[in-house]
Amino acid sequence: MTFQARKDILDHDVMSRDRIIEMIRQIEDFFKPYPENRRIEGMRNHLRTYWDPRMRGQLINMSEGGKYQFSPAIISAVNLLKDEQTKPSYYGPPKI
Repeated sequence: MTFQARKDILDHDVMSRDRIIEMIRQIEDFFKPYPENRRIEGMRNHLRTYWDPRMRGQLINMSEGGKYQFSPAIISAVNLLKDEQTKPSYYGPPKI
């Protein structure tokens, strides 16, 4: 039996891009009732706490390409993840 690579997973991907998109949109749906600043912080906290660093990196790479139509809230949460890679940030519940 020979191994067939899945077409939706590239060599550097951790998981299917479709699955990453599905998961981030589910997270966004969960936080939709919250005010905008808490929604974005909540999404960022969820990604940082529960996602593998490789998954976060894949999401960051996907958001930078412009190929995927992410909502402004998702882009903002991803930008917070990118920012914390270069500077220390607050870890905890969103500050009001």
